[in-house]
Amino acid sequence: MLLNVSPQELEDYYLNQRLSSRKIAKIYNCAYSTIDRKIRLFGFKVRNRSESHVIYEKSDFSGNLSEKAYLIGFSIGDLRVRKFYKNSETVHVDCGSTRNEQIDLIERLFRRYGRVWISKPNKKGVTQIECFLNKTFDFLLELDKSSVPDWAGKNKLFFSNFLAGFVDAEGSIFISRNKAFFALGNYDIKLLKEIKYLLEKFGIKSPKIFCSVRKGFVASHGYRYNQDYWTLSISRKRELVNLFALVGPYLKHEKRIACMELAKTNIEARNKLYGE
Repeated sequence: MLLNVSPQELEDYYLNQRLSSRKIAKIYNCAYSTIDRKIRLFGFKVRNRSESHVIYEKSDFSGNLSEKAYLIGFSIGDLRVRKFYKNSETVHVDCGSTRNEQIDLIERLFRRYGRVWISKPNKKGVTQIECFLNKTFDFLLELDKSSVPDWAGKNKLFFSNFLAGFVDAEGSIFISRNKAFFALGNYDIKLLKEIKYLLEKFGIKSPKIFCSVRKGFVASHGYRYNQDYWTLSISRKRELVNLFALVGPYLKHEKRIACMELAKTNIEARNKLYGE
């Protein structure tokens, strides 16, 4: 009897690393039929002979610091990153979203590095995406989610990429009462204060932070906020133009890019009417 294998370990070996039941049996020093029984017991899809020979290669992270900064910003905002067990060779990245453009973006970010699995939408319209990466992505496991990495905060290019990733995950650009706005929301006021400081450092002079939702509030869809929710906002035309120059070239989310272009058009129209 196999006593020391968890569903998470077996999932990593069988589904992520694509090891055969015979190879897994050697790891645990047991009969491969025992592994086969566990595969069925845990409800994993049994691979046929042709599927068993499909190997999903994982590629090392590029090492590009701009890409790294973007991925860290995006991960802080919208991704769960974990290993199924301590010594796993696989870094597992996942997210659930009702927005197809968010799922498409995550697929584009990681598909060249490893296997990407996308579910069908559930009854609530949520699609799950899971990415299986190698250990060169361990930097996503080691994040301090309350701060911008020091090396990114000291460099305008890297900060721009970090902020673009965070905006793609958590930001919004919109028109209200014929006026363009930028908003970046998060539960962590410490992180937003650091982003405000760095925005000012790199020339964006008017970010404001306020509590947009108080702890205990129940939203219309039934979600209860267990903490205060904070928003960093910018509305002055000149500062929005400077912000878009800072992060615009590095945004990857189709909706964010489209909304930014609408905001630029709004600002240009208002400048013609009222001056800069």
